[in-house]
Amino acid sequence: MPGAKRRLTRKEKITQSAAIVDSAKKATDLLSFLPEWTTYKKHDLDLKVEYKSAPDLSSEDTKTIFDLLKINMESFYNKSDWGWEDNFKLEELTHKDARFLIVRDSTDKIVGFSHFRFDMESNYPILYCYELQIENAIQRKGIGKHLMSILTLIAYKFKLVKILLTVFKDNTAGLNFYRNSLHFGRDESCPYDEEGKCYLILRKSVDKTEISNLKC
Repeated sequence: MPGAKRRLTRKEKITQSAAIVDSAKKATDLLSFLPEWTTYKKHDLDLKVEYKSAPDLSSEDTKTIFDLLKINMESFYNKSDWGWEDNFKLEELTHKDARFLIVRDSTDKIVGFSHFRFDMESNYPILYCYELQIENAIQRKGIGKHLMSILTLIAYKFKLVKILLTVFKDNTAGLNFYRNSLHFGRDESCPYDEEGKCYLILRKSVDKTEISNLKC
């Protein structure tokens, strides 16, 4: 048919997806196009959100992020098949591809963060949310949803097709948050229940409809 667009081959699609991921990885300021999302002033909170890549984190900030992760998640890891290892988790946080949204209070203290990366999954360009951790005293005040909205906007800007994350089955609060508040669903890569794994892999597609529903 004259004017019909040629369908890409599988190899071309993979090359295109890899280029999208590479472009996202090379970006240096992921919040420059989202200035209105860099503050959070709700529920008597006065917070700011900043972006950092792992190589740009100070040793003090890295330690604070690690400590918050350990406080919130060590017990879940120890109840799981994985177990908790300080060195392994620290290596994850300091990996060259690790990216962070960091939440600070009015005293500049880190009170929350998201660790995420740009990657390929089944030959598609995706954003993988490794961690979403908020200090216990300010949980359930919308900060986690705010950070996930930012991740969705970032994924959309760089033409990533979905957001993936892993959550422990025992983490009922986390599961309820992702499923009920953010409407994540089970990903195709998620293990079947009969496999007896300790975790689920959840997904959320990134499209215009999803973006139009986001409010700062």
